[in-house]
Amino acid sequence: MSTSIVRTIKNIYKSGIRRGLWQIQTHNDTKSGWLVGEDDYGNKYYETDNAEEIHMRTRWVEYNDRWTQIDISKVEPAWHYWLGYGNNTPPNKLTGDAIAVRAYPLPEKHKPNLTNTTGAYVPYNTAKPKFTSWEPTVSDRS
Repeated sequence: MSTSIVRTIKNIYKSGIRRGLWQIQTHNDTKSGWLVGEDDYGNKYYETDNAEEIHMRTRWVEYNDRWTQIDISKVEPAWHYWLGYGNNTPPNKLTGDAIAVRAYPLPEKHKPNLTNTTGAYVPYNTAKPKFTSWEPTVSDRS
């Protein structure tokens, strides 16, 4: 058996069959690790120190509404920074001056990504056309 199949079977054994099959469907991989924290939207963030895991793939998010659209815009900025290895301390463990506070409140909690929907932003052109259509005119030959 290949090592990736063995790793997948081990992770399914650790996480459970249902969760392992869900991870294969959504992440195209199985992962086992510990819960690091949860954000205001209910997303759960995990990390592992498994030596078999690929470098820079040891952190991941499982979305609150996991059976609907998977979208990174549902991740809060501080957690997004932690997922991208910008910081080794998760946002829920930060203290004092390390916590970023917005100078102004956001008008709404989350605006979903509307790409490929009827609500998607479509820019319109304000530039004058460079070419005009040619209309043939018939004139007298006299």
